[in-house]
Amino acid sequence: DAFINAGFNYFDTAHGYIRGKSELAIKECISKRHDRNSFLLADKLTEPFFNSEEDVEPFIREQLELCGVEYFDFYLMHAQGMRNYEKFKRCRAYEVAYGLKQKGLIRHLGITFHDTPETLDMILTEHPEVEFVQIQFNYADYDDAAVQSRQVYEVCGKHGKPVVVMEPVKGGTLVNLPGDADAILKGLKGGSNASYALRFAAGFPDIAVVLSGMSNMEQMEDNISTMKDFQPLSEKEQEAIVKVREVFKGLDLIPCTACR
Repeated sequence: DAFINAGFNYFDTAHGYIRGKSELAIKECISKRHDRNSFLLADKLTEPFFNSEEDVEPFIREQLELCGVEYFDFYLMHAQGMRNYEKFKRCRAYEVAYGLKQKGLIRHLGITFHDTPETLDMILTEHPEVEFVQIQFNYADYDDAAVQSRQVYEVCGKHGKPVVVMEPVKGGTLVNLPGDADAILKGLKGGSNASYALRFAAGFPDIAVVLSGMSNMEQMEDNISTMKDFQPLSEKEQEAIVKVREVFKGLDLIPCTACR
């Protein structure tokens, strides 16, 4: 309610989130209680929930029912990469979803992505109907050799696809910073650690949405205040982020569960 009342509107779910209860929560907390025009809803087709082309449309229709909506504003092929892309191709998942877009059940078709820039380039070349890409993007991963956020972002730009950001605070890692890094941002006296991470991600020209998983009202209010009157990072703040990134380079970080 606070999120919608502050003028924000983008909600992101998937069938497997919260042990299968996320879509039901969307229905009970949002769809039943708010006008459909007051929110945008994104849902996803996740690999374990289909095994053939015939499975895809009934599953998406079931998701619509679970969420209590007649259409998805955004629908994504979930966690795309070389590990599962062949299954999506074999089951013609992209084609089925695009067909449902033509029927009005999906407004915009996209993908979430966990792999190399080369793989993304291949997928977007094979599927120009994809309208947007959701990627892991934050200042710690920006030049990371494993995640390659910058290069993946640049591939999206090459194909003219707007970007939805996931993991802007890296699962909380960029909130609970190591001591040296924490002191660098505290010295700026300009906001919370989370606020710098959100502003970094949102400051790039092709970023359309920055997603944040908020766990309590305090985090919600902090994020609202950060984005309500959004200001990109200043040169001084950018320099501080570079210093924080250097601190991270000296650590053994836990890799992302999907893209490693």
